[in-house]
Amino acid sequence: MSTFSQVITAVAVTFFVNGAVLAHQEHSHHQHGHAHSEKHAEAEFVRAEVVEVDLEHKEVVLKHEAIEHLNMPAMTMAFSAADDVEISALSAGDEIKVKVERQDRDFVIIEMKAEIDHHAH
Repeated sequence: MSTFSQVITAVAVTFFVNGAVLAHQEHSHHQHGHAHSEKHAEAEFVRAEVVEVDLEHKEVVLKHEAIEHLNMPAMTMAFSAADDVEISALSAGDEIKVKVERQDRDFVIIEMKAEIDHHAH
């Protein structure tokens, strides 16, 4: 793993751990009898730039804009790709749009498309 990758991974882990602690603290203030039936905001496409692709681990390091439904600010971090998301054609510098959701302890790209719509609102 390159030094750059190690730094990015360390930053991503730091943000993930801090985010998980904050999310747990916020969630612990709410009393829900059926936590699994809670409605969460639906994932929306966000713009991202590919920084690195790891085909062996099926991960992509992205520099992404804020992901509102996950309360995640814009940052650079590694994401797993869902089984049905193909990442082999990606290269560093590619501009894409992704939908991300939290699955257990991972943030997973569930849908991806090339960033070609320059007139999006």
